[in-house]
Amino acid sequence: MLPIRSVPLLFVIVLISALLLQLFLPWWIVVVIGLLAGMGSSIPTWKKGLTVFAAIGLLWLGAALFITFTESAVLLPRIAALLQLPSPWMVFGVTVLIGAVPSSLAAVGGSWLIIR
Repeated sequence: MLPIRSVPLLFVIVLISALLLQLFLPWWIVVVIGLLAGMGSSIPTWKKGLTVFAAIGLLWLGAALFITFTESAVLLPRIAALLQLPSPWMVFGVTVLIGAVPSSLAAVGGSWLIIR
């Protein structure tokens, strides 16, 4: 397997693989994808972490917006009340953080596993 050498290519690979695998597997597959992305790319560690954070965060934000605006707009205020958030729109930020932080930490950890 050749290492991924560019940030845009890593972004697209993480985004597409997470999108496809989350259709069939649990939500935490993004952590495994982040780990594999960290192990399979040769860009600097901090760039891996930011790239995976951006890809998974954008994917989860898009999914949350799609679900909210297409079918369940009544669910947003209820989730905000459950999480005791002052604004229902803060649910999107929490959603992004729940998906993006563990996956980016896994990417950093995956880059530390590789001995160069």
